[in-house]
Amino acid sequence: MKSTLRIISTCACALALATTLASCMKTMPPGNNNPDPKFPGGALITVTDLTTSATLPAEPPPYDGSISREEYARFAWRQFIYLNSPVQRIYDPSPPAGMIAVVRGTISADPEYTFLDSGSPDFYETGTRKFGGPFPLGRNHLIWETFAHRSELFPANAPPKGDLKSLSPQYNFANVTVGRVSDMIRFNNLDENTQISQNQIFFPKNGSTPSANPYDDHMIFFEAKVNQAEHDYIKKTLGNTYPEEADVHNAIPRIEFPPNVGSPVPAGAQSADESIEVKAAWREMTDELIKSRRYHTAEATYYVNGGNGPEPRVGTFGLVGLHILRKMKNYPAFIYTTFEHVDNLQKPDKSPTGLYVVTLYDTMNYKPPITKPVQAMVNTGAGHFQSVALPLEGQVNAANGYPIIDGSFQVRPPLAGPITVEPSQAMTIAVNNVNAEVLQAMGKDDEFEKTVWPYYRLAGIQIVPVNENSVTSTGEPDPLTEDFYLANTVIESSRSGVQLFKGAVADPGLRGAAPNQLINDRSKPNVRQVRGLDPSTYDTVVMGGCMGCHGNAQYPRDPNNNDLGPTIFNFLTSEDTLSGKGFGVDVRPERLGEPRTNTHAYIE
Repeated sequence: MKSTLRIISTCACALALATTLASCMKTMPPGNNNPDPKFPGGALITVTDLTTSATLPAEPPPYDGSISREEYARFAWRQFIYLNSPVQRIYDPSPPAGMIAVVRGTISADPEYTFLDSGSPDFYETGTRKFGGPFPLGRNHLIWETFAHRSELFPANAPPKGDLKSLSPQYNFANVTVGRVSDMIRFNNLDENTQISQNQIFFPKNGSTPSANPYDDHMIFFEAKVNQAEHDYIKKTLGNTYPEEADVHNAIPRIEFPPNVGSPVPAGAQSADESIEVKAAWREMTDELIKSRRYHTAEATYYVNGGNGPEPRVGTFGLVGLHILRKMKNYPAFIYTTFEHVDNLQKPDKSPTGLYVVTLYDTMNYKPPITKPVQAMVNTGAGHFQSVALPLEGQVNAANGYPIIDGSFQVRPPLAGPITVEPSQAMTIAVNNVNAEVLQAMGKDDEFEKTVWPYYRLAGIQIVPVNENSVTSTGEPDPLTEDFYLANTVIESSRSGVQLFKGAVADPGLRGAAPNQLINDRSKPNVRQVRGLDPSTYDTVVMGGCMGCHGNAQYPRDPNNNDLGPTIFNFLTSEDTLSGKGFGVDVRPERLGEPRTNTHAYIE
């Protein structure tokens, strides 16, 4: 790991926002200002939105086709602005041991402490200095960073307890515990090193060429978090003890996160609050990247192989991807938005970063079998579909359509690669327009030149389920298909595993797949029994992208049909987590061939 993990530098350097603005504004056509938006969150984003205290935007009206894609994109940006604003700080000259110095999940009440301030490259570091000494847990955090980590939502052995707002983080995993007073504890806890157990992803350390051993390169880690509404719902649902594993179905007949409707729901769990889930991707940082001042950075806990199991470590990481999932009364299947760093695939000098994946399988098959070329139908908003070829089934190699990188690498079966990460197909004309609009607003305040926020962009947004090739009455692509293949280059990187996903998937070793095999079922309806959606319309939809993948995360399963059950769109809920088995941490390997436990099966 050497110098890739370190405390953030305070060295300053100037940023030139004008070049970024000029490049992006070229794609921004006139007349998209929407002077009469259908809802407040869809209004034009101005510099005032970026420099004053933010609010979580109210949900849009029910989808009826009249709201423009730009309005939904602005709604997505307003969520990003709010969730990436500073959390409320607490001033206490002598905090008790284990006490935190923030109100978790709560935006700062200080009107002079805003999204603009949290964009400082030194934001986290300045919050670790307190009364002349270090304060490791820190006082400067983004709102979402203080949400409940997945291991706080479902701790191993005992259900969650206490008021999340004031809880010091404690991570109880099946294979390690990091306590509240540990000097290894941080709000960002990077316990996952795979993309839903399908692959691992790296930035080369030397130029754009992978190292012979991928683990010598800079790895991307992940974490999943939920807001207080979900945390409180599970706390009320489970009570003081987990049910016995064999009795989970009877003890918890339905899990339906708020806002939930109808019955049955656990007593006392009915809530008007909205569920928000976050998936974040972080890259190991070099001194050069830290000094570039283009990344939101923070200290985070990660894990290495120790003599007696996983051992926590702390390092400085840079945020490269952020999913935001929000369930609302008008959108019971969640609205999905995703943001990423502009340097993920291309460096500031326009050279490729060399981002690549190593798949944890070396064979991919379609179900039912498809031997001819498979085409994904993509709508960028230009008024027509375009086709994108997917790999052929069989071996994961160049002959079957994978962009395998030439060279001598220590990647052997049952793994495959290295494979170049290709751009996501989620970027649309409307999304690009609104990204340019936000950059234009940032350009009206010189202070944004000193922040990291100009280097993040919206990648896409999914609203309601739709079929891939849906058209309007006039035969044009349904606007909903514009984000059908919603993906993020650093969270859904592999084709055809998750980047151009639709239908259903069996990860290696699960649902009939061999340990070295991935199975795509691209014809299976996957948004099922969502209360608030018309089953005659939506129960037959074969959805893609983020929503399609989450549509497979159903609990409980119908005992008479294990592919059908109430959909809660949450990867975190299973009989294991509901009975106290918790999660297991992934460790940061140093070499290929190290023992690796499949610590969590996302799509079961």
